[in-house]
Amino acid sequence: MLNLRVLFLAFALTGFSVEAIEKGSQLNEEQYIPPTMPEYPKSYDDVMSTLAPHYQAEQPLDYFFELYIINVLEKMPNETEVALQEFNRKHPSFFESTNGDWKAFVKKQLKLSSTIEVAIWDLWIRNSANAKQNGWNYHPWHFARNFLDNYFAEGSKVDMWEGNSLNMAKQRIAVFRGNGN
Repeated sequence: MLNLRVLFLAFALTGFSVEAIEKGSQLNEEQYIPPTMPEYPKSYDDVMSTLAPHYQAEQPLDYFFELYIINVLEKMPNETEVALQEFNRKHPSFFESTNGDWKAFVKKQLKLSSTIEVAIWDLWIRNSANAKQNGWNYHPWHFARNFLDNYFAEGSKVDMWEGNSLNMAKQRIAVFRGNGN
């Protein structure tokens, strides 16, 4: 009788181990797959087509905030900057309050703090390193969308600095840039 119990226990444990191993490998196989991001706008028409969904959702400022974040990270192609200048020429009233400066417009309209660029860089450094460690590349536009969502989330602490956290963020940025990034 004892041998039957031992045999049953051994079988049960073996079955559990196989199940645990299978579930573990499934978890490892279910790695995060980032979304496919649109191409950066290279022309006025591209700006209009990538702006359209934001405009239809009555959130055109979100689009420009995303581009602002990408610009802060120095990941915006020159063609996109030129396309935004053309957008400004064709729609001069849009950024009129800041004399056509779309970045100043975003900062003014969203009442962004003087430390917003530190927050953007610090989160980019940490989150893109985490993504790389998990086997995927964090596209700057994907990051910008996530940043925007988290920035506007209820109770958000993005760009809130407690204690020495601002100085620590500035140090991380200095090290990152000092390493040629």
